[in-house]
Amino acid sequence: MKSLVRILTIGAIAVAAIALTAIPSEAAKKKAKAVATGCSGGVCSTRCESGTCAVNVCGVDGQWHVAILTPVCVKEHCPPPCG
Repeated sequence: MKSLVRILTIGAIAVAAIALTAIPSEAAKKKAKAVATGCSGGVCSTRCESGTCAVNVCGVDGQWHVAILTPVCVKEHCPPPCG
């Protein structure tokens, strides 16, 4: 009985160790994917018409999204245009 408990304990520790070593590599894959999309964290402006522009922000997923708090800006005070 004690040997079965020891085997199960060692197996659980081994599974936990493998899971903990896989976490950093998954984070690196997500970061590389976000950088590859071209969004580098920041804000930019698009669709500048009649004195106003739409403001976009870089999301966690690495894509540009319309800003929630300030979705538009006056053309003279807007962030740089999107690339």
